[in-house]
Amino acid sequence: MDQIENKEEFIPSPIQVKFASYYLNIEKKLTRTEIAKKIGISRRTIYTWLANPGFRSWLNSKKMELVNESLIDILKTAVRKAKSGHYLFAKLILEMAGVYQPGLKLDTGETELIKIEVVQAQAQTQPQAQTQPQDNTTALKQPENAPEGSITDEQP
Repeated sequence: MDQIENKEEFIPSPIQVKFASYYLNIEKKLTRTEIAKKIGISRRTIYTWLANPGFRSWLNSKKMELVNESLIDILKTAVRKAKSGHYLFAKLILEMAGVYQPGLKLDTGETELIKIEVVQAQAQTQPQAQTQPQDNTTALKQPENAPEGSITDEQP
């Protein structure tokens, strides 16, 4: 049998609503102690409210309402800054649009060029070891007394 949780909706008291209006005011950020003094309660009362999951949930929903109300302005600012060349804002907009994902690398065709450059750099810095072929094939070797650039055929 399915059990359905019957959660009662939290209904804040008028003093809790007043607390939230001060607490969520982004233009004049007050401490909890300052808010308690302004609304005529103890600081301990605020901590008791914050320990209540219903109150915390209600307060968080009020925070999200503020964010949603500001979202259009925030996006406009981010787009304006991205257009003016701010890398982090451009990255943010592209992530939000689902176009950019952290760790995703675009194939620009430069990978092979980089590999070739790395191999060439390694070849220039590593001393060339003279190794004998393991099989009975013909090896091209430069004798010690031969002039530079000349190659002779030697059979094993």
